[in-house]
Amino acid sequence: MSTHLKVSEAAALVGVSDDTIRRWADAGRLTLITAENGRYVIDGAELAHLVQQLATESPLAPQPRSPGGKPSAPRTSQRNRLTGIVTRITRDTVMAQVELQAGPFRLVSLISREAVDELGLEVGSVAAASIKATSVGISLP
Repeated sequence: MSTHLKVSEAAALVGVSDDTIRRWADAGRLTLITAENGRYVIDGAELAHLVQQLATESPLAPQPRSPGGKPSAPRTSQRNRLTGIVTRITRDTVMAQVELQAGPFRLVSLISREAVDELGLEVGSVAAASIKATSVGISLP
């Protein structure tokens, strides 16, 4: 059985407006299905395919090496990478707490104060959080 999402649910999951979902449907990027109640829904698998495509089109997506050999993003084994904006930095003498807002997701990292200084991080900086974990749980909302 396929998962069907209301237009508002799909928009919230992707971080866009309901109107953007409708524009994507008008452009042929998504198919709106009329549900039994007469409202439009979107197939979850089709939305998943579109968001993967959109992620590769994003200017924040890591790019492959150019012919000149210079990568636009550091090479790393970490695959869970979220680019966002630094919203807060709390420093003490040795450590710093850095908060990053990546879309609707708030990430908090404790790193050395020296690393914050070397990276030149400040509120408003664009940065990427790379996450590597041996255990990541998945749950239903």
